[in-house]
Amino acid sequence: MDAFDSLLHVAERLLGAKGCPWDQKQTFLSLQPYVLEEAHEVIQAVDLNDDCKIVEELGDLLYTIIFYGKLAEKSGRFSINDIVSGIEKKLIRRHPHVFGEVKVEGADEVVKNWERIKAEEKGESTPKSILDGIPPTLPSVIRAQKILKRLQRAGSPLAPKIAPDSMTEEELGEQMLDLILKAENNGLEAESALRRATLRREGAFRKIES
Repeated sequence: MDAFDSLLHVAERLLGAKGCPWDQKQTFLSLQPYVLEEAHEVIQAVDLNDDCKIVEELGDLLYTIIFYGKLAEKSGRFSINDIVSGIEKKLIRRHPHVFGEVKVEGADEVVKNWERIKAEEKGESTPKSILDGIPPTLPSVIRAQKILKRLQRAGSPLAPKIAPDSMTEEELGEQMLDLILKAENNGLEAESALRRATLRREGAFRKIES
């Protein structure tokens, strides 16, 4: 794509000998906060349903990835092509129901195949734990939901499948706000409480697994 190639040239110039002093000072570690910041700004733009902002913030996030790639090229670690080729090959490998002859009956089976293929790629006949691969740095609510979903998929009594009550996103949000208010009124830190509760549930399941 002409636009993508043009953006790569901009990055090369910024990181070049006569480029931007700030860009030239950056490292893999110094760019970490910007990955988080740009991702959160994309989420905010989507919540606002503002196409102009979404385009802008996705561009910022894309450039952060390109920045990493160009820094890596500069130090001889890897290239932008390695990033693009790597994700292309991974998507093809992990979607054999699209690019191969595998038949699936729904999204749940797709997820199971994905996890099985992922384990095989890592040289494991099965994952060491079904909870492996969930980043510990995720926000507590996101991490809790991912862990509970995997426990439910495994049929664990630590996350029994419960018949869903009819609930809208707005109602769920209000109930969560009520819980946070209760935490505030009792001098508790809601984020820490959820993180520790998730860790306890995770630890209990890993003991059962082992």
